[in-house]
Amino acid sequence: MFRTETIRRYVYRGILGVKRHQLRRYVRFKHSQHQVDQVLPVKDIRVLLDRTFKDFNRHVASNKRQNIVEFDSVVGKREDRQAILTLTFKKYNFQFGLLIKKGNSDSCVRTIKNMFKTMGDLFVKTAFPICLCDNGTEFARFHEIELNSLGEQLLRTFFTTPYRSTDKASCERNHGLVRYVFPKGISLNSLTQEMVDDAFSNINSYIRESKGNQTPYDLVRAKFGQSFLDKINIKRIPNKKVKLLSVI
Repeated sequence: MFRTETIRRYVYRGILGVKRHQLRRYVRFKHSQHQVDQVLPVKDIRVLLDRTFKDFNRHVASNKRQNIVEFDSVVGKREDRQAILTLTFKKYNFQFGLLIKKGNSDSCVRTIKNMFKTMGDLFVKTAFPICLCDNGTEFARFHEIELNSLGEQLLRTFFTTPYRSTDKASCERNHGLVRYVFPKGISLNSLTQEMVDDAFSNINSYIRESKGNQTPYDLVRAKFGQSFLDKINIKRIPNKKVKLLSVI
């Protein structure tokens, strides 16, 4: 169960539908003038039970050999209709992207579940056992990917601490390379999935010194096989032909 202080803090941060001034004794306490007014997507506190970042750390500590996948989104202009959902395999610096409707939780869940269906339950349990996302509106229903169509649990989902990008640092670091190809402030409306696949094929073929001068592509191929890479349309680009240049 959540402590009173925790629930009050969630209300202040906009995680719940309750407004600050509706809290008992609200006027008796001093409040910062810099409170964040952004409303976060999780309105039902039950969704956060056993899915906070502290829960994530405890679960990882007990399952150290399981793969961690960090989910985020790359956006272009404010008025864009679509965005790129990114999935990062933390251990391998491997990241790929899927086009979704910007800020749309239905589109996000549907896209992930469709991908899982092509891979099969057994592979999903192996490759995606621990999934971590931030508090963007597209992840309001993120917990629903835990179950398959029969209601069987495939994986565990968790949410980062609000406004703390360091909770999924691997994803954020990889986004630095993504921005070479999809610069900030440039509309993503003209993107096709083929263009996204090509961009991430180049990114995953870029040699990483931190990984013993290997590429994320080669590391993931050795771990999860060629079939997985084929299903997500990520190809190996020869070292001398890798390009990290804007495509839009």
